[in-house]
Amino acid sequence: MKKLFSIGGFLFFLNLFSNPVVAQVTPDETAVNVEPQQNKQGSFHFGITTALNNTWIKFDNEEQNNEHYKYKTTFKWAPVGLVVGYKFNYRNDLQVEGYISHQGQQYDLMANGDGSGNKIGEKHINLTYLQIPLLWKFTSGDATRFNMHFGPQLGLLIKGEEVNEISQTGGIKRDGNPIPTGTTILANKNKGEDLTKNRGGLNNLDPNLVLGFGLEKDITDHLYLTGNLRFNYGFKDFRDTETVIDATTGDKYILRYNIYGGVQVGIHYTINKP
Repeated sequence: MKKLFSIGGFLFFLNLFSNPVVAQVTPDETAVNVEPQQNKQGSFHFGITTALNNTWIKFDNEEQNNEHYKYKTTFKWAPVGLVVGYKFNYRNDLQVEGYISHQGQQYDLMANGDGSGNKIGEKHINLTYLQIPLLWKFTSGDATRFNMHFGPQLGLLIKGEEVNEISQTGGIKRDGNPIPTGTTILANKNKGEDLTKNRGGLNNLDPNLVLGFGLEKDITDHLYLTGNLRFNYGFKDFRDTETVIDATTGDKYILRYNIYGGVQVGIHYTINKP
């Protein structure tokens, strides 16, 4: 809860000071020969996006000798997304998105409980969501403009898995014997299963908060390009329970949740108000 309040306070602070800051920016109506943004209030816009994210599964782990793993840097695509928005006025915009997001984390499994020793295998957490953010966006400038956006996001799990692959024995023992080599599926949900229900040990919902900054560039009266840096912070375990004992390593996991951030680019079409 402390994390939730701290992030909420940060977003409130940004909201409080965003309007005074952007109000000081002088619109540049001569940069390109396009209709000024002031004339586009009350207009709808549609777009398509793609993104590359650095993805993490964050562990809240307070026990000792309970980490037979090392994080590996993991990048995944959010290959395609759709955007629908409405511009209330020159500065303020409300938009909803829907996009496919590949998330998760890769790990090296280690012989010792403090993450040291020889590598004995790998853990793969691969998750694919339909992410649906509802974002409030502030913009400044005109033909080329800065934007800041934030809001809640809900993810629906399309498919996912948590898999351990043990390639060599040694270090970890269960019932006095070294764990065997091989692949163990700890959780699995297949594509096509019900989006509204937990399946295969995985949680179907992934609530997040979103914060992003970026630039927009008009290329015609109706078309504009976007480039954003965006951060997403999850609050719910990706498994269907917050406490899980790893069937291979014996590690006790408490609250493992999604965090990811990266670069999003898009092209958008505005239906200008008559």
